[in-house]
Amino acid sequence: MNKLLLAEQLSQLTDWTMRICIKDLAEDAEPESAPVIEKPLAKWEFTEEGEHVRLYFNHCQFVAVPIWENEVGFANHQGEIVLTAHDRRGKLLYRIAFVS
Repeated sequence: MNKLLLAEQLSQLTDWTMRICIKDLAEDAEPESAPVIEKPLAKWEFTEEGEHVRLYFNHCQFVAVPIWENEVGFANHQGEIVLTAHDRRGKLLYRIAFVS
């Protein structure tokens, strides 16, 4: 997904609730996934190097999601808009569901 399409989609999701799930895909990862975190999307921005998008919960706290080409997607799933991103370097899978 290119940055323009990503920006258009995220602009429509400001003030929605994010359900954030980050799964560790490393071979030595803990078998239990981290709990899902629910936070509002207060604002968003691309990082200076353009490799991540910051999804802010408030004016200073955020989660940085990698946005490399072909590693990010949006889908509608059971009434939610779901952002998925795969960080191959960090061996992480991000799944962020946006609900209004």
